[in-house]
Formats: sequence, structure tokens, C-alpha cells
Amino acid sequence: MNGSPTSFAGLVGQGRPVAVLRNAVRRDRVAHAYLFHGPDGVGKSTAARLFSQALNCERVLDGGEVEVCGRCRSCLLIANGNHPDVRSLAPERPDETSVIPIEEIRRGLVYDVHLKPVSGRHKVYIVDPADRTAPLAIHTVLKVLEEPPPHVVIVLVTSRPASLPPTIPSRCQPVAFQLAGTDAIRAHLRRLGVEEPTAALLAMLSGGRPGWAIRAAQQPQLLEARNRLLDLCADTEAKPLGASLRIAERIKEEAMYLAAAVPPEEDAGEEDEQDSDPGPDGRPAPTPGRALRAALPWCLEVMASWYRDRMAAASGGELFNEDYAEALTRRADAQAAEQAGGAIEAILLARQHLTRNANIDLALEALAIRLIGGPGWQ
Repeated sequence: MNGSPTSFAGLVGQGRPVAVLRNAVRRDRVAHAYLFHGPDGVGKSTAARLFSQALNCERVLDGGEVEVCGRCRSCLLIANGNHPDVRSLAPERPDETSVIPIEEIRRGLVYDVHLKPVSGRHKVYIVDPADRTAPLAIHTVLKVLEEPPPHVVIVLVTSRPASLPPTIPSRCQPVAFQLAGTDAIRAHLRRLGVEEPTAALLAMLSGGRPGWAIRAAQQPQLLEARNRLLDLCADTEAKPLGASLRIAERIKEEAMYLAAAVPPEEDAGEEDEQDSDPGPDGRPAPTPGRALRAALPWCLEVMASWYRDRMAAASGGELFNEDYAEALTRRADAQAAEQAGGAIEAILLARQHLTRNANIDLALEALAIRLIGGPGWQ
């Protein structure tokens, strides 16, 4: 199953931004810079790639509608990341501490931007995510935005536009992406061949992010890890303080499992991210290094969703993890809601410490202590 859209029509729930981009190409009124912004996993990066294809597609007009053919030489080169006039600038690693260095911006944008296109109609530069550009580098981007050559289109992609200097968005045409509807995501998964029960569950769990739903359908390890983490949260509420070390170990085990089974694409080929042989239980063996740290935020978000649901259950609100409704509503009172609020604070604090490269074992053990009811880190 290949869930990556090959045309604008494949962007789930993004009718408005797609219309903006199609109209720009059809009317030949392409801005020199765009700011694609919106939540993670809704298709911003895919849209940037499709837009670069539409700008250089050899058969872009089809029945009056702008659509990417996906078959011409230009489209194929862009899809494979080999087009000489389309460049993607991204951090070296997926973890939140990695940034796009100024050397990359200078080499990939500043020194190249004034050269004429080699074979396409436009030179396209995609900076993704733009909010993880080094401070000096983002100011270098600003200088290019102030006086861009006529053949150049710069696309900045971000889920945190407020973190950019105000002078950056002011020089770009904003294109807002939004969360997609559950029904639209479910229907898209069904078109990809996902069975109805799984499609319905993944659409519900996606939180409006088609990218997450597609990835989870392609990699069932995500759903398996999610279930085990939610089971752990339910079990933790009845554990004594002395069980904190084992709880921390289980959180780390799930992150290590994901790091080995579902390595981030950006890390492919890294020396410390080699594929591992399966362990005795059939799972991939734990993988050390950056992939582990990159997998932990997702694990913590799954756990936070449990405690947010605990608070929602106490107030009669809608549950995110509907398939765990029975366990979540078993003890839905004010005390449970208060404990859940403290747990969410502890999870956010642990994520903050891990982002700052704190020791993983210490951060997770402190989190486990607080989840059980101890003081933990403050």
C-alpha cells in the first residue's frame, strides 16, 4: 500500500489550500514565496512536493484543471528527489534538537538561487521545517526573500509559524492547512485497501492527521505500541511506588521497539541506526542512538492521551481513545481527574527534559514516580 499522494486530489481534507495552489499555477500568478502552515501530519510537506511538480510538470493542464501528471520526466525526478531545479532543505536528524545549519542554507539556497533553471520552468526551494532553521540561517533566508529572482519559488513549511521572525511570514503568501475530518480519513484508508474496522479505528486515533493514519496502516507496530502503552497507563494507576523502575523500563522498551521497527526515514543509513535482527520474541531488537530519543515523544503523547481522556471521562466529555472507553470510565470522579491533570504535567515536563538531552533513564523514572503518585522531578 502506497499512501503518499501523487496528485493534489490525494490531499485529504485540504480543499482550500489545494484551490489556492491550483489557481496560482493555472493563472500563472505564482508568488515568490509561500508559507505552508498547519498541524503536523496533515500533508504540508506532501503539498510542497506536489506544488513543485505542478510548477514544472510537462503536462500540467488536464481538462482545465491543474493536476500533477506524475509520469513525465520532471515529475518523476522531483518524486525521487533528483530534479536539478527543486531542492529540499531539512535538518540532518528528525529529533527536535537538530536544525538546518547556515552552511546548508548557503550551499543549497543562497549560492544557487541566482542561477537559471537547468530544465524546469521554476527553481523551487522547500525549507522543511522552517522553524528548525538555525538563527543565522533564517536571517539569510530573509535576505533572499527580500529580493528573489523572478524564476524562484521558496516554500517554507512549518507547524509553528509563530516561532519564525515576523519578517519571514510578512514576505510570504500564507497557505493554511487544517485537520481533516474523521470520515474523510476513513474513506481514504479504505481506498488504500485498509479493512473497515482498522480504517475506522485509525481515523479516530489520527486526530485529523491523515499522514499519521496512513503511516499507522502501513506500520502496524505503531498501533501495537499504542495499545501496550495505554494498557500500561491503566495498570500504573494500581501500582505501588516501588514499581516505578519497571514502569520506566517498559516505556523505554516501547520506544526502543519503535526505534527498531519504525525508524524515521531521515535516519536511514545513519551508522548508529542500522536495522537490527529480530529478538527472541520476534520483535526487532532494540536500537540505540538518536532513533530512541526521536521515538520517545510519540510514546509520551500516547500516554498523555490516556490521562486527557481520564479528565474528559470525569466531566462527561468526548473520549479520544474510544476503544478504551470501558477502562477509562471505570473510575471517573474528581479525584481521578485531579490525578490525571498531574500526570499530564509530569509527561510534559519529561518531554521538556528529554528535548534538552536529559538522561533518558532518569527522566523516565522520575516520570513513573509522578505517575504513581510520588514527587519526581519538579
